[in-house]
Amino acid sequence: MLTIRKRDASRTPAGEGNHQPRIAVGEEGGVLGCAFSGVWTTRTVASVDAEMRRIEKRSGAKQLMLDLSHIEKMDTAGAWLIDRLASAFEKKGVEVHVQGQSEIASILLGAVGDAVRREPESGPAGPPNIIMRALELVGRRVYEMRDDFIASMNILGATIRGAQMKLGRGHAVNPAAIFNQIDRMGVGAIPVVVLMSAIVGAIVAQQGAYQLSYFGADIFVVDLVGVLILRELGVLMTAIMLAGRSGSAITAEIGSMKMREEVDALKVIGLNPIGVLVFPRLVALVIALPCL
Repeated sequence: MLTIRKRDASRTPAGEGNHQPRIAVGEEGGVLGCAFSGVWTTRTVASVDAEMRRIEKRSGAKQLMLDLSHIEKMDTAGAWLIDRLASAFEKKGVEVHVQGQSEIASILLGAVGDAVRREPESGPAGPPNIIMRALELVGRRVYEMRDDFIASMNILGATIRGAQMKLGRGHAVNPAAIFNQIDRMGVGAIPVVVLMSAIVGAIVAQQGAYQLSYFGADIFVVDLVGVLILRELGVLMTAIMLAGRSGSAITAEIGSMKMREEVDALKVIGLNPIGVLVFPRLVALVIALPCL
């Protein structure tokens, strides 16, 4: 807490009572004068808080004169009480004058006053406007969609230019990174894709044979399974499996790298994160998806 002390070489040590904050109040000709003296710190200002509040309730004065020349010591608590008194009279339209303060005291009072006035005043909440709330929600969503679209276009453009970016070792493209991602996303996904295709194909064959038996068309079950799996379900299941398996893995991997500041480290050493992290994975997906 910031504390200022008035230096007085002629002042001699006194008793504890001399260090308490004191206020001398006088009024003459519509001018209310308050002379402050003593020590105005956190440990002492509680004793004059009630008196300060009584002064704040006074009315009829046209001017308020605050004399701070006899204050021996003051911190932010004392400055806040004095600022509260001045603000109370300013709200009544009374002209406030402060005199006798040192340069440091002026800085302290100004800082406390600015901090108090920056605090938002909590007024009574009005009735909610449903139309305004709906428009605000729509506008917020539109701005979020715009930001997401711009970010997506930036990533897409940087990914398309990935082959021209600096990826390390002086080469535009690092084949080892692409083959590594093909192994992880393509070869690693073969068991899951084959298992799901076999299970779905068996179910389609069983249900198709059962339904076609009513028409004596059991022989067409093989054609049904072949056409359905190769043209529709096979492609759809492969895309779903890659999106669920490889997509979540990519998100978790890059997210953890971002959390550990590895992406920032790539920028520091002069590498492009999009070209190093996104481009090899995109090329691997383009190659692995048709193969699966």
